[in-house]
Amino acid sequence: MRVLFTTFAAPSHLQNMVTMAWALQTAGHEVRVASQPDLADAITSAGLTAVPVGESHDVAQQVQEINDNLDQENVAAPQNAGDAGLDMNELRPEKLTREYMLKVFGTMTPFVFQNCSPDGMIDDLVAFSRHWRPDLVVWDTFTFAGPIAARACGAAHARLIAGLDLMGAMRTRFVADRDSRPAAEREDPLRDWLASRLERHGAAYDDEVATGQWTITPTPRSLSLPVPLRYVPVRFVPYNGRSVVPDWLREPPRRKRVCLTLGLSYRDMWGGVSRLGEMLSAVADLDVEVVAALSADQREALGDMPGNVRMVDFVPLSAVLPDSAAIIHHGGVKTFGTAMACAVPQLIVPEGQWDTAHLARRAEDGGFGLSVGDARGIEPKEFARLVARLVDEPSFARAARSLRRESLTMPAPNEIVPSLEALTAEHRAQAG
Repeated sequence: MRVLFTTFAAPSHLQNMVTMAWALQTAGHEVRVASQPDLADAITSAGLTAVPVGESHDVAQQVQEINDNLDQENVAAPQNAGDAGLDMNELRPEKLTREYMLKVFGTMTPFVFQNCSPDGMIDDLVAFSRHWRPDLVVWDTFTFAGPIAARACGAAHARLIAGLDLMGAMRTRFVADRDSRPAAEREDPLRDWLASRLERHGAAYDDEVATGQWTITPTPRSLSLPVPLRYVPVRFVPYNGRSVVPDWLREPPRRKRVCLTLGLSYRDMWGGVSRLGEMLSAVADLDVEVVAALSADQREALGDMPGNVRMVDFVPLSAVLPDSAAIIHHGGVKTFGTAMACAVPQLIVPEGQWDTAHLARRAEDGGFGLSVGDARGIEPKEFARLVARLVDEPSFARAARSLRRESLTMPAPNEIVPSLEALTAEHRAQAG
Protein backbone atom coordinates (compact mmCIF):
# COMPACT_ATOMS: atom_id res chain seq x y z
CA MET A 1 0.00 0.00 0.00
CA ARG A 2 0.83 3.65 -0.21
CA VAL A 3 0.10 5.32 3.12
CA LEU A 4 0.01 9.08 3.64
CA PHE A 5 0.22 10.45 7.18
CA THR A 6 -0.68 14.07 7.76
CA THR A 7 -0.64 16.48 10.68
CA PHE A 8 -0.43 20.21 11.16
CA ALA A 9 3.03 21.51 12.07
CA ALA A 10 3.16 20.59 15.76
CA PRO A 11 6.14 18.37 16.68
CA SER A 12 4.23 16.63 19.48
CA HIS A 13 1.47 15.62 17.06
CA LEU A 14 4.06 14.26 14.63
CA GLN A 15 5.68 12.23 17.41
CA ASN A 16 2.36 10.51 18.02
CA MET A 17 2.52 9.18 14.44
CA VAL A 18 6.13 8.07 14.09
CA THR A 19 5.94 4.52 15.48
CA MET A 20 2.84 3.71 13.41
CA ALA A 21 4.43 5.16 10.28
CA TRP A 22 7.55 3.06 10.82
CA ALA A 23 5.49 -0.07 11.47
CA LEU A 24 3.86 0.32 8.07
CA GLN A 25 7.15 1.16 6.39
CA THR A 26 8.97 -1.87 7.82
CA ALA A 27 6.03 -4.04 6.70
CA GLY A 28 6.91 -3.08 3.14
CA HIS A 29 4.46 -0.24 2.53
CA GLU A 30 5.38 3.12 1.03
CA VAL A 31 4.96 5.92 3.58
CA ARG A 32 4.92 9.70 3.25
CA VAL A 33 4.28 12.32 5.94
CA ALA A 34 2.70 15.59 4.85
CA SER A 35 2.68 18.79 6.88
CA GLN A 36 3.49 22.46 6.59
CA PRO A 37 7.14 23.19 5.72
CA ASP A 38 8.02 23.97 9.37
CA LEU A 39 7.81 20.27 10.25
CA ALA A 40 9.92 18.90 7.39
CA ASP A 41 13.14 18.66 9.41
CA ALA A 42 11.40 16.85 12.28
CA ILE A 43 9.85 14.38 9.82
CA THR A 44 13.13 13.60 8.09
CA SER A 45 14.93 13.40 11.47
CA ALA A 46 12.53 10.56 12.29
CA GLY A 47 13.74 8.74 9.17
CA LEU A 48 10.52 9.38 7.25
CA THR A 49 9.90 11.06 3.92
CA ALA A 50 8.42 14.55 4.20
CA VAL A 51 5.93 16.21 1.85
CA PRO A 52 5.69 19.97 2.51
CA VAL A 53 2.18 21.33 1.88
CA GLY A 54 0.78 24.80 2.35
CA GLU A 55 2.68 27.71 3.83
CA SER A 56 4.80 28.10 6.95
CA HIS A 57 2.75 27.43 10.08
CA ASP A 58 4.28 28.52 13.37
CA VAL A 59 2.20 26.97 16.17
CA ALA A 60 3.09 29.64 18.75
CA GLN A 61 2.14 32.34 16.27
CA GLN A 62 -1.08 30.46 15.52
CA VAL A 63 -2.03 30.46 19.21
CA GLN A 64 -1.41 34.21 19.35
CA GLU A 65 -3.56 34.70 16.25
CA ILE A 66 -6.36 32.68 17.87
CA ASN A 67 -6.15 34.90 20.95
CA ASP A 68 -6.25 38.02 18.77
CA ASN A 69 -9.22 36.73 16.78
CA LEU A 70 -11.08 35.85 19.96
CA ASP A 71 -10.46 39.37 21.27
CA GLN A 72 -11.76 40.88 18.03
CA GLU A 73 -14.87 38.73 18.26
CA ASN A 74 -15.33 39.67 21.94
CA VAL A 75 -14.98 36.02 22.93
CA ALA A 76 -13.32 35.02 26.17
CA ALA A 77 -9.63 34.20 25.89
CA PRO A 78 -8.59 30.53 25.80
CA GLN A 79 -7.71 30.49 29.50
CA ASN A 80 -11.49 30.70 29.98
CA ALA A 81 -11.95 28.01 27.39
CA GLY A 82 -15.36 26.84 28.55
CA ASP A 83 -16.82 30.31 28.14
CA ALA A 84 -15.00 30.78 24.85
CA GLY A 85 -16.41 27.61 23.32
CA LEU A 86 -12.93 26.12 22.99
CA ASP A 87 -13.52 23.43 25.60
CA MET A 88 -14.21 19.84 24.53
CA ASN A 89 -13.42 18.63 28.04
CA GLU A 90 -17.04 18.64 29.12
CA LEU A 91 -18.35 15.08 29.49
CA ARG A 92 -21.33 15.52 31.83
CA PRO A 93 -24.47 14.66 29.81
CA GLU A 94 -26.57 17.31 31.52
CA LYS A 95 -24.13 20.01 30.37
CA LEU A 96 -23.90 18.82 26.76
CA THR A 97 -26.93 20.66 25.46
CA ARG A 98 -27.39 21.49 21.79
CA GLU A 99 -26.53 25.12 22.56
CA TYR A 100 -23.32 24.18 24.36
CA MET A 101 -22.09 21.81 21.65
CA LEU A 102 -23.08 24.22 18.87
CA LYS A 103 -21.01 26.90 20.57
CA VAL A 104 -18.02 24.56 20.80
CA PHE A 105 -18.10 23.59 17.12
CA GLY A 106 -19.01 27.14 16.11
CA THR A 107 -15.90 28.45 17.87
CA MET A 108 -13.40 25.66 17.28
CA THR A 109 -14.12 25.37 13.56
CA PRO A 110 -12.91 28.87 12.57
CA PHE A 111 -10.41 29.43 15.36
CA VAL A 112 -8.76 25.98 15.64
CA PHE A 113 -9.65 23.53 12.88
CA GLN A 114 -9.33 26.02 10.02
CA ASN A 115 -6.07 27.31 11.51
CA CYS A 116 -4.67 23.78 11.56
CA SER A 117 -5.83 23.07 7.97
CA PRO A 118 -5.81 26.37 6.06
CA ASP A 119 -6.93 26.38 2.45
CA GLY A 120 -3.39 26.37 1.07
CA MET A 121 -2.57 23.18 2.97
CA ILE A 122 -5.81 21.53 1.86
CA ASP A 123 -5.26 22.41 -1.79
CA ASP A 124 -1.64 21.23 -1.80
CA LEU A 125 -2.50 18.00 0.02
CA VAL A 126 -5.30 17.24 -2.43
CA ALA A 127 -2.96 17.91 -5.35
CA PHE A 128 -0.25 15.64 -3.91
CA SER A 129 -2.77 12.90 -3.09
CA ARG A 130 -4.17 12.91 -6.61
CA HIS A 131 -0.62 12.66 -7.92
CA TRP A 132 0.70 9.99 -5.52
CA ARG A 133 -2.60 8.05 -5.16
CA PRO A 134 -2.35 6.75 -1.56
CA ASP A 135 -4.45 3.77 -0.58
CA LEU A 136 -4.78 5.02 3.00
CA VAL A 137 -4.58 8.46 4.63
CA VAL A 138 -3.86 8.51 8.38
CA TRP A 139 -4.65 11.91 9.86
CA ASP A 140 -4.18 13.71 13.14
CA THR A 141 -7.51 14.44 14.80
CA PHE A 142 -7.07 18.23 14.35
CA THR A 143 -5.91 17.99 10.73
CA PHE A 144 -9.03 17.82 8.57
CA ALA A 145 -7.01 18.37 5.42
CA GLY A 146 -6.40 14.61 5.70
CA PRO A 147 -9.94 13.27 5.21
CA ILE A 148 -10.64 15.97 2.62
CA ALA A 149 -7.66 14.79 0.56
CA ALA A 150 -8.65 11.15 1.06
CA ARG A 151 -12.14 11.80 -0.28
CA ALA A 152 -10.76 13.80 -3.18
CA CYS A 153 -8.43 10.98 -4.32
CA GLY A 154 -10.53 7.95 -3.35
CA ALA A 155 -8.35 6.71 -0.48
CA ALA A 156 -9.52 5.12 2.74
CA HIS A 157 -8.82 7.26 5.79
CA ALA A 158 -8.18 6.66 9.48
CA ARG A 159 -8.00 9.12 12.34
CA LEU A 160 -5.07 8.69 14.72
CA ILE A 161 -5.61 10.04 18.22
CA ALA A 162 -3.50 10.42 21.34
CA GLY A 163 -5.11 10.19 24.74
CA LEU A 164 -8.85 10.41 25.25
CA ASP A 165 -11.15 10.79 22.25
CA LEU A 166 -12.82 14.03 23.32
CA MET A 167 -13.51 14.93 19.70
CA GLY A 168 -15.23 11.62 19.00
CA ALA A 169 -17.23 11.81 22.23
CA MET A 170 -18.64 15.26 21.58
CA ARG A 171 -19.03 14.86 17.84
CA THR A 172 -21.08 11.65 18.03
CA ARG A 173 -23.34 13.17 20.69
CA PHE A 174 -23.75 16.34 18.62
CA VAL A 175 -24.55 14.43 15.42
CA ALA A 176 -27.16 12.29 17.19
CA ASP A 177 -28.83 15.44 18.51
CA ARG A 178 -28.55 17.20 15.14
CA ASP A 179 -30.13 14.33 13.22
CA SER A 180 -33.04 14.10 15.67
CA ARG A 181 -34.16 17.61 14.77
CA PRO A 182 -36.15 19.01 11.83
CA ALA A 183 -34.02 19.87 8.79
CA ALA A 184 -34.27 23.60 9.48
CA GLU A 185 -32.66 23.14 12.90
CA ARG A 186 -29.67 21.02 11.82
CA GLU A 187 -27.05 23.73 12.04
CA ASP A 188 -23.52 22.29 11.98
CA PRO A 189 -20.52 24.64 11.55
CA LEU A 190 -17.94 21.85 11.19
CA ARG A 191 -20.00 20.03 8.55
CA ASP A 192 -20.56 23.26 6.62
CA TRP A 193 -16.85 24.09 6.51
CA LEU A 194 -15.79 20.57 5.53
CA ALA A 195 -18.54 20.29 2.91
CA SER A 196 -17.50 23.56 1.28
CA ARG A 197 -13.85 22.45 1.03
CA LEU A 198 -14.83 19.02 -0.29
CA GLU A 199 -17.10 20.56 -2.91
CA ARG A 200 -14.21 22.66 -4.20
CA HIS A 201 -12.42 19.41 -4.97
CA GLY A 202 -15.38 17.51 -6.40
CA ALA A 203 -16.15 15.40 -3.31
CA ALA A 204 -19.10 15.16 -0.94
CA TYR A 205 -19.40 15.26 2.84
CA ASP A 206 -20.59 12.57 5.19
CA ASP A 207 -19.99 12.29 8.92
CA GLU A 208 -17.03 9.91 8.50
CA VAL A 209 -15.06 12.92 7.27
CA ALA A 210 -15.18 14.40 10.78
CA THR A 211 -14.32 11.27 12.77
CA GLY A 212 -12.61 8.89 10.34
CA GLN A 213 -13.70 5.60 8.81
CA TRP A 214 -11.97 4.13 11.83
CA THR A 215 -9.81 5.48 14.65
CA ILE A 216 -6.40 4.24 15.79
CA THR A 217 -6.14 4.69 19.57
CA PRO A 218 -3.28 4.01 22.02
CA THR A 219 -5.47 4.44 25.11
CA PRO A 220 -6.13 1.29 27.18
CA ARG A 221 -9.76 0.28 27.48
CA SER A 222 -9.84 0.99 31.23
CA LEU A 223 -9.04 4.65 30.55
CA SER A 224 -11.05 5.17 27.35
CA LEU A 225 -14.30 7.05 26.86
CA PRO A 226 -17.37 5.07 25.73
CA VAL A 227 -17.73 6.40 22.18
CA PRO A 228 -19.77 4.58 19.47
CA LEU A 229 -17.06 4.62 16.80
CA ARG A 230 -14.90 1.92 15.22
CA TYR A 231 -11.55 1.74 17.00
CA VAL A 232 -8.32 -0.11 16.29
CA PRO A 233 -6.34 -0.22 19.56
CA VAL A 234 -2.57 -0.05 19.42
CA ARG A 235 -0.01 -0.16 22.20
CA PHE A 236 1.62 3.13 23.11
CA VAL A 237 5.32 2.95 22.21
CA PRO A 238 7.39 5.90 23.48
CA TYR A 239 9.11 8.06 20.89
CA ASN A 240 11.10 11.02 22.19
CA GLY A 241 12.53 12.26 18.93
CA ARG A 242 16.22 12.28 18.13
CA SER A 243 18.02 12.07 21.46
CA VAL A 244 21.16 10.91 23.23
CA VAL A 245 21.28 9.02 26.53
CA PRO A 246 23.50 10.98 28.96
CA ASP A 247 26.38 9.27 30.75
CA TRP A 248 24.89 9.78 34.22
CA LEU A 249 21.98 7.51 33.35
CA ARG A 250 24.35 4.55 33.10
CA GLU A 251 24.68 4.50 36.88
CA PRO A 252 21.75 3.36 39.05
CA PRO A 253 20.23 6.12 41.19
CA ARG A 254 21.59 6.29 44.74
CA ARG A 255 18.18 7.32 46.04
CA LYS A 256 14.68 7.00 44.70
CA ARG A 257 14.47 9.11 41.57
CA VAL A 258 11.68 11.62 40.93
CA CYS A 259 11.40 13.24 37.50
CA LEU A 260 9.80 16.60 36.78
CA THR A 261 8.86 17.83 33.34
CA LEU A 262 6.62 20.77 32.48
CA GLY A 263 6.18 19.94 28.83
CA LEU A 264 7.09 22.64 26.36
CA SER A 265 5.56 25.83 27.76
CA TYR A 266 3.62 25.39 30.98
CA ARG A 267 5.79 27.10 33.61
CA ASP A 268 3.21 29.86 34.16
CA MET A 269 0.77 27.39 35.71
CA TRP A 270 3.18 27.11 38.66
CA GLY A 271 2.92 30.84 39.40
CA GLY A 272 6.34 31.72 37.99
CA VAL A 273 9.85 30.36 38.31
CA SER A 274 10.25 31.40 41.96
CA ARG A 275 7.22 29.32 42.89
CA LEU A 276 8.62 26.38 40.94
CA GLY A 277 11.85 26.75 42.89
CA GLU A 278 9.95 26.49 46.18
CA MET A 279 8.27 23.30 44.98
CA LEU A 280 11.55 21.76 43.85
CA SER A 281 13.26 22.63 47.13
CA ALA A 282 10.41 21.08 49.11
CA VAL A 283 10.61 17.86 47.10
CA ALA A 284 14.39 17.87 47.47
CA ASP A 285 13.94 17.76 51.26
CA LEU A 286 12.70 14.20 50.78
CA ASP A 287 15.14 11.32 50.59
CA VAL A 288 15.04 11.36 46.78
CA GLU A 289 17.02 12.33 43.72
CA VAL A 290 15.20 14.89 41.55
CA VAL A 291 15.73 15.15 37.78
CA ALA A 292 14.08 18.31 36.46
CA ALA A 293 13.84 18.92 32.71
CA LEU A 294 13.83 22.71 32.38
CA SER A 295 14.66 25.28 29.73
CA ALA A 296 17.90 27.27 29.91
CA ASP A 297 15.96 30.38 30.99
CA GLN A 298 14.23 28.44 33.76
CA ARG A 299 17.50 26.96 35.02
CA GLU A 300 19.18 30.36 35.05
CA ALA A 301 16.26 31.97 36.89
CA LEU A 302 16.21 29.21 39.51
CA GLY A 303 19.91 29.57 40.25
CA ASP A 304 21.48 27.22 42.78
CA MET A 305 19.33 24.30 43.88
CA PRO A 306 19.92 21.57 46.50
CA GLY A 307 22.57 19.02 45.61
CA ASN A 308 20.07 16.24 45.00
CA VAL A 309 18.35 18.22 42.23
CA ARG A 310 19.75 17.62 38.76
CA MET A 311 18.51 20.22 36.25
CA VAL A 312 18.78 19.23 32.59
CA ASP A 313 17.63 20.77 29.34
CA PHE A 314 16.30 17.50 27.95
CA VAL A 315 16.45 13.84 28.76
CA PRO A 316 14.57 11.11 26.87
CA LEU A 317 11.79 10.01 29.20
CA SER A 318 11.94 6.45 27.90
CA ALA A 319 15.54 6.31 29.17
CA VAL A 320 15.14 7.99 32.56
CA LEU A 321 11.77 6.62 33.72
CA PRO A 322 12.56 2.88 33.98
CA ASP A 323 14.73 3.62 37.04
CA SER A 324 12.38 6.26 38.49
CA ALA A 325 10.00 6.01 41.44
CA ALA A 326 7.66 8.84 40.35
CA ILE A 327 7.15 11.56 37.77
CA ILE A 328 5.64 15.04 38.15
CA HIS A 329 4.19 16.42 34.93
CA HIS A 330 1.52 18.57 33.27
CA GLY A 331 -0.67 15.78 31.90
CA GLY A 332 0.57 15.64 28.32
CA VAL A 333 -0.37 12.39 26.62
CA LYS A 334 3.17 11.43 25.60
CA THR A 335 4.47 11.90 29.14
CA PHE A 336 1.44 10.08 30.54
CA GLY A 337 1.91 7.25 28.04
CA THR A 338 5.64 6.91 28.68
CA ALA A 339 5.04 6.74 32.43
CA MET A 340 2.40 4.08 31.76
CA ALA A 341 4.82 2.09 29.59
CA CYS A 342 7.46 2.26 32.33
CA ALA A 343 5.05 1.55 35.23
CA VAL A 344 5.90 4.79 37.05
CA PRO A 345 3.43 6.47 39.46
CA GLN A 346 2.42 9.97 38.37
CA LEU A 347 1.73 13.31 40.05
CA ILE A 348 -0.17 15.31 37.47
CA VAL A 349 -0.59 19.09 37.56
CA PRO A 350 -2.98 19.43 34.61
CA GLU A 351 -2.47 22.58 32.55
CA GLY A 352 -6.11 22.51 31.44
CA GLN A 353 -5.85 21.91 27.71
CA TRP A 354 -7.57 19.02 25.97
CA ASP A 355 -7.66 15.89 28.16
CA THR A 356 -5.08 16.72 30.84
CA ALA A 357 -7.63 17.15 33.65
CA HIS A 358 -9.39 13.90 32.69
CA LEU A 359 -6.09 12.00 32.61
CA ALA A 360 -5.28 13.37 36.06
CA ARG A 361 -8.61 12.10 37.40
CA ARG A 362 -8.05 8.72 35.78
CA ALA A 363 -4.65 8.49 37.47
CA GLU A 364 -6.30 9.04 40.84
CA ASP A 365 -9.24 6.75 40.13
CA GLY A 366 -6.91 4.01 38.90
CA GLY A 367 -4.67 4.32 41.94
CA PHE A 368 -1.51 4.88 39.89
CA GLY A 369 -1.24 8.60 40.52
CA LEU A 370 -2.31 11.78 42.28
CA SER A 371 -3.25 15.19 40.94
CA VAL A 372 -3.00 18.83 41.92
CA GLY A 373 -5.79 21.10 40.76
CA ASP A 374 -3.74 24.31 40.89
CA ALA A 375 0.00 24.35 41.59
CA ARG A 376 -0.25 28.04 42.49
CA GLY A 377 -2.64 27.29 45.34
CA ILE A 378 -0.83 24.41 47.04
CA GLU A 379 1.78 24.83 49.74
CA PRO A 380 5.23 23.41 48.90
CA LYS A 381 5.15 21.09 51.93
CA GLU A 382 1.80 19.65 50.84
CA PHE A 383 3.16 19.22 47.31
CA ALA A 384 6.16 17.33 48.71
CA ARG A 385 3.82 15.20 50.82
CA LEU A 386 2.02 14.04 47.66
CA VAL A 387 5.34 13.13 46.06
CA ALA A 388 6.33 11.23 49.21
CA ARG A 389 3.11 9.24 49.03
CA LEU A 390 3.84 8.17 45.46
CA VAL A 391 7.38 7.15 46.34
CA ASP A 392 6.69 5.45 49.67
CA GLU A 393 3.23 3.86 49.42
CA PRO A 394 3.48 0.54 47.52
CA SER A 395 -0.09 0.70 46.23
CA PHE A 396 0.79 3.35 43.64
CA ALA A 397 3.60 1.26 42.15
CA ARG A 398 1.35 -1.82 42.12
CA ALA A 399 -1.38 0.06 40.26
CA ALA A 400 1.17 1.49 37.81
CA ARG A 401 2.43 -2.03 37.08
CA SER A 402 -1.16 -3.19 36.57
CA LEU A 403 -1.76 -0.41 34.03
CA ARG A 404 1.44 -1.34 32.23
CA ARG A 405 0.32 -4.98 32.05
CA GLU A 406 -2.97 -3.85 30.51
CA SER A 407 -1.12 -1.75 27.93
CA LEU A 408 1.06 -4.74 27.04
CA THR A 409 -2.05 -6.73 26.10
CA MET A 410 -2.66 -4.21 23.31
CA PRO A 411 -1.08 -5.06 19.95
CA ALA A 412 2.18 -3.37 19.04
CA PRO A 413 2.13 -1.05 16.00
CA ASN A 414 3.51 -3.73 13.66
CA GLU A 415 0.85 -6.18 14.85
CA ILE A 416 -2.06 -4.01 13.68
CA VAL A 417 -0.70 -3.59 10.15
CA PRO A 418 -2.79 -6.55 8.85
CA SER A 419 -5.91 -4.94 10.32
CA LEU A 420 -5.10 -1.65 8.61
CA GLU A 421 -4.56 -3.49 5.33
CA ALA A 422 -7.92 -5.25 5.64
CA LEU A 423 -9.81 -2.10 6.62
CA THR A 424 -8.24 -0.18 3.76
CA ALA A 425 -9.28 -2.85 1.25
CA GLU A 426 -12.79 -2.95 2.75
CA HIS A 427 -13.38 0.78 2.50
CA ARG A 428 -11.81 1.17 -0.92
CA ALA A 429 -14.05 -1.64 -2.20
CA GLN A 430 -17.11 0.09 -0.75
CA ALA A 431 -16.10 3.32 -2.48
CA GLY A 432 -15.97 1.48 -5.79
